[in-house]
Amino acid sequence: MEKQIRNNRERDPSPPSLLIAAHCSTIRRKPDRLDTKELSAILDDLVRELNSSPLRLTTYLNSLNESVKTLNSTFPPALLKISSHYFFTLVRNRIRNLLEQLCTSSRLNEQEIYVLRNCAILLHDLTEQVDDVAKILHWVTDSTFLDSLGNCLNYINKTFKSNPHRNILKQIIRLISLFCNIQERLPIPLHQALFERLLQPTINCLTSPHYVKLFQNLKATTNRLTEEQKLYLIRCPHFLTSYNGPYIEKAIEQILEKMLPRYVSILNKHMKTIKEWNRPMMRAVHNLIITIIYAEDYFSAHINNEAFRSLIDHLLQLLNESVLINKINTESKNMESLLIDATLIVFSILIYEPDALEYLKQCKSADIFRSLATVPSETIVMNAYMLLTYTMSDSDIKTAQDDLPKLLSTTISLLQKAIKTRHESNNNQNLNQDNIDRNILQLVETLKGLSQTEQVREEILKQELVPIICDCYDKLYGLSKEVLLEFIWTLSFNEQINQQLSESPQFIQSLRSIPKPNDDHAQQSTMRRSHSYNSLRNSSFTVSNTATNHGIRRMADGVLWKVVTEPQFQKIYEDKMEKQNHTDNPSVHQKYKYDIMMSYTQNDRDIVYRIQQYLSDHGLHIWFDRSRYQKKGKMI
Repeated sequence: MEKQIRNNRERDPSPPSLLIAAHCSTIRRKPDRLDTKELSAILDDLVRELNSSPLRLTTYLNSLNESVKTLNSTFPPALLKISSHYFFTLVRNRIRNLLEQLCTSSRLNEQEIYVLRNCAILLHDLTEQVDDVAKILHWVTDSTFLDSLGNCLNYINKTFKSNPHRNILKQIIRLISLFCNIQERLPIPLHQALFERLLQPTINCLTSPHYVKLFQNLKATTNRLTEEQKLYLIRCPHFLTSYNGPYIEKAIEQILEKMLPRYVSILNKHMKTIKEWNRPMMRAVHNLIITIIYAEDYFSAHINNEAFRSLIDHLLQLLNESVLINKINTESKNMESLLIDATLIVFSILIYEPDALEYLKQCKSADIFRSLATVPSETIVMNAYMLLTYTMSDSDIKTAQDDLPKLLSTTISLLQKAIKTRHESNNNQNLNQDNIDRNILQLVETLKGLSQTEQVREEILKQELVPIICDCYDKLYGLSKEVLLEFIWTLSFNEQINQQLSESPQFIQSLRSIPKPNDDHAQQSTMRRSHSYNSLRNSSFTVSNTATNHGIRRMADGVLWKVVTEPQFQKIYEDKMEKQNHTDNPSVHQKYKYDIMMSYTQNDRDIVYRIQQYLSDHGLHIWFDRSRYQKKGKMI
């Protein structure tokens, strides 16, 4: 069909204007030798010629098409340096007009399809290669342009049985891909509501019966997706999961409420043929799973839903499929590796839901995660380690005595390596700091999960890891620092580890030097939300700096209490008991009703409860009122 369009174009009796033909010849003759000034002057001439000359529509389209086609075929390097030129606005406007025409008249002729194709390719390739997508926002985020694409999606969704020509669908897919690329590369603060106009049309496609039908009809052994399947199963999910603007929470709730049972029905069919899956099927399932990850905030409402548990069963089956596991490689970029990794991320969110965690333990999922901890992909291993530490039952721990030392030492080793790489990334642009930060957070989460077992604490002493852990703490920041500090706090309940921590003046001083939040109303650190896929994907490891600093301060207070303050209270208690043993005056025992009065804020109640319980267990009388409930961090 494309060849036919080209032939029709060549037979068209309306050639480009002479000026445009001359400039196109110049571009083709020396694309690499055109500097920014010369190419900009050529584009200026093209814009003037196209805007000012009273050209017939066919001549105008051919003139524009010749210009765009020439730039596509040669793509002069200087083009990237003038990506804000008005010529691209002119190209954008033509795409907009053609999309509007499609929605109103339900057709484009062959010349118009060919122009749409070449214009879409130019903008797509420019967006993909430009070094800073913020430079093109002024012309790519035009509201009428976004509306025309959104209306086109709605038009396709409503007229599914009589969808437009596949070459038109290909250009719609290309344009959505353009916006996905921008969303993934644009700094988070710049997103705002730039692409909100495309959100609801995308949701409409993802929740339509056409989505389910296209997925159900997808064959496991197919080697190629249809254009409709690419649009619904790949590109629309990609736009949604790369969207960083407002209203996403409401949109995700809308999807999950409607689509959860449908996702299960899709997997009910396709999991039976998992051993036969080719790349197209894996891509479609991967995008479905990523959409589920994005719905993390709504897991709580559905966790006991039978459909949701069926979904968990299907995902566990996927992780246990040897055909996929055997193709995991060190690069983690093949489809099997990406599919396994995305599924692990779903479970890394679910472990924070008590009911889901209990169900995972009932399913003996630890065995699956343990097997994945030996694959050649470091990313998958880190995810598997973290999940293994959370899903092991008491019996698993007893039977895994030989595995714990290796699990601990490997996690510490990977953490040291990641911290070193993170430091090197400051001077090496080829290293992705965001990915390194995500890996570090996963590793400290794994350590936090391991800290619950006494065997691991003993192994830390055996391997002499306390100084290494303190060194790692000193080099971390943000949420990773907070989680590692929580790990250290748990370790401090072991007497020998506690002693080693107390003998590290540099570590103690670093805890004391953490500034206390100025505002008692500082937001409580929402650990679970900050660990979410959405946040990690954007390297947004904290709800806010205030929340993270407050969380670090609270964890530091807990460690300082256990390592420094508690021994002092222990001394008070021992002195008191000794004094009681050396007096026969019973009034001494009754002189004070309470030994200590504890005041606290609502945000710190969990820590204070643990301290109060410990002191009470050791014979001290504490004035401590649990019955009063104050909000907003007020003192109790």
